[in-house]
Amino acid sequence: MSSQNIRKMVTTAILIALTIVFQLLRPVLGGSNIISTYIIGSLVNLVLIVAACAVGLISGVSVAIIAPLIALMQGHATLPMLPWIMGGNLVLVILFALLAQKDRASLKVEWVRWVITGVIATLVKYAVIALGQSLVLTSVKGLAFGAAAGTAFAAQVVQIVTALIGTVLGGIILPMLPAGVVGKSAGK
Repeated sequence: MSSQNIRKMVTTAILIALTIVFQLLRPVLGGSNIISTYIIGSLVNLVLIVAACAVGLISGVSVAIIAPLIALMQGHATLPMLPWIMGGNLVLVILFALLAQKDRASLKVEWVRWVITGVIATLVKYAVIALGQSLVLTSVKGLAFGAAAGTAFAAQVVQIVTALIGTVLGGIILPMLPAGVVGKSAGK
C-alpha cells in the first residue's frame, strides 16, 4: 500500500472521528433544539465537503454513509429515513468531488465555481431527503403524497441552510488545510 493511500485512509478516519465528535455536541448545545441542529448539521456538511474535495470521492462517500449511521445510533435519525439521508449526503459529496474544483490536485477554491456547485448540490440533497421523507410519511403515516410532500419539503429546509453554511465554511477552510497531508498542492 502506498504512502498516499495510507494518508488518505488516515485522513478519512480523522474526518469520520471529527464527524462523530460534532454529532456528540448535542448535549453541550442543549439537546435536539433548532440551534444544535443548525450548528451540527453545518459542521457535518463541512466535513462531507472537505472529505470529498481534500481527500477524494471515496473519503466523502465513507463519511456520507457513516454520519447517518451515527445519527441513527444516537436517536437523531430514524431507520426509514436512513437511506434517504445517506442518499442526500452521497449526492452532495459526489457533486462536490466532481464539480467544485477546477484543479483537483490542489486545495484551491474558485468561488464562483464553488458557490454554483454548492447551490446545486444543496438543492439536490434537499430534494432527495425531502422526497424520501414524503415517501416515508406516505407509507408509514398513510398520508396522501401531496400532504406528505408539503410537510416534508417544509421540514427539510434545514438541509438547505446547513449545506450552504457547510459550503461557505468549506470554501474558507479547504485552502487553509495542510495540502501535503492529502497529497495535494496548496494552490493559493
